[in-house]
Amino acid sequence: MRRVLLSLLLILLAIAPAAAEPRVALVIGNSKYTGDLPKLANPDNDAALMAATLKKLGFVVVQVQDADLNQMKRAIQDFGTKLADAGKDAVGLFFYAGHGLQISGSNYLIPVNAKIEKAADADLEAIDANLILKQMEFAENSLNIIILDACRNNPLSRGMRSASGGLAKMDAPLGTFIAYSTAPGQTAADGNGKNSPYTAALTKAMLKPGIAIEEAFRDARVDVLNSTDREQIPWESSSLTGAFYFAPGSQTAASAAPTLQAGAAPAPAAPAQPGPDATAMTPPSGGESKECSNCPKMLAVKGGTFLMGAAPGERDATDGERPQKKVTIKSFSIGKFAVTREQFAAFVRSAHYQPTDRCDAEGQNKTSTEFTWDRPGMNGYTQTARDPVVCVSWDDANAYVQWLAKITGKPYRLPSESEWEYAARAGLTGAYMWDEGDDKGMCRFANVADLSTREDHPGWKIANCNDGHPYT
Repeated sequence: MRRVLLSLLLILLAIAPAAAEPRVALVIGNSKYTGDLPKLANPDNDAALMAATLKKLGFVVVQVQDADLNQMKRAIQDFGTKLADAGKDAVGLFFYAGHGLQISGSNYLIPVNAKIEKAADADLEAIDANLILKQMEFAENSLNIIILDACRNNPLSRGMRSASGGLAKMDAPLGTFIAYSTAPGQTAADGNGKNSPYTAALTKAMLKPGIAIEEAFRDARVDVLNSTDREQIPWESSSLTGAFYFAPGSQTAASAAPTLQAGAAPAPAAPAQPGPDATAMTPPSGGESKECSNCPKMLAVKGGTFLMGAAPGERDATDGERPQKKVTIKSFSIGKFAVTREQFAAFVRSAHYQPTDRCDAEGQNKTSTEFTWDRPGMNGYTQTARDPVVCVSWDDANAYVQWLAKITGKPYRLPSESEWEYAARAGLTGAYMWDEGDDKGMCRFANVADLSTREDHPGWKIANCNDGHPYT
């Protein structure tokens, strides 16, 4: 599945069963600071929310609230011991919410009773974040996660020449994933609600079944960008060598951010030959539905198991499509057709939305502000209201599905990569749903560069067929 148009999805999610590997977590939330440090509204709530979420995900959780220096040191030491006792297959997770401080490139987590008047006091009054890494290194377990919602601005940095706002980037040892609530050197918001924007978004993403850790944090980043008007950008550093799922099991893959390519048609779906797991594969099927006059027509897709990715030896496949893996998908509904210009225009008018003002100028190897979704332009490229909308960014696509959800009361979202491939394959396997080498099959089932495009793009490699449409 190589290229994707904007396609929409309606789905009900369920939490997957707990994983088999031992999981150990230490959660610290510091809110009630004393002395010169201002109290924080949310870290206690953030720690409680994170602890409850991790327990649902099979972690043995130790939670510490409003800890002084000795309590923090003891909790971290006990965490290292528990992690070591859990064995080499264990997953360790450390979460901290509260004040954080960067001094000379080192990050310090601040106890509630800290008295830091000069930079040199930090080593005596605060916890060097590297101490957590040392405890994890001592445990010698397979995978560790550090999450720091600790970049709030605070008055301790004033008057200290070696102190900086935000936290510094930490090197992630092999098998470690380090996440920050905002980019290195930047500060994060404590939030106006019960929880910080970061913890609220992350705990929601962690509960999505069947998405890898990188995808969960990506989804959280998107939510934080939206909730902070793009002022706060979460950031991660990873040296993981294997896959990890907070909520493993059936790979429902409820990601909010698939790849979109302006003007590209859906790749041809699949092969004509059943695969080795054909008995477990269920071709997508079911009734159609439509929630409003300008809403996309949705097709019910029955859940099942399929082989995702390219088969060994498949021609023109990329490394990103290998190795193949068996994925189980729960039932959902997906847009039967690409979203049209008419449907997108209805959203723009109703929501008073300002879409992206630039477009990937296909064939010109540049991004151009000359072309937009309602003016795709270029070489006589014209569209009708029924053509697929092009020149839309991921932000545009996400805004569109949020609008659909608002006007219909239904949980629309963008499909994940695995959901899209499962629907497009329709129970088959392989590179195409026609015989390889059958160019006429390309023009019948896909939107490819064919003879209709030869005049506009003489240098392109084209298929020996003609569907009558140089573009969409």
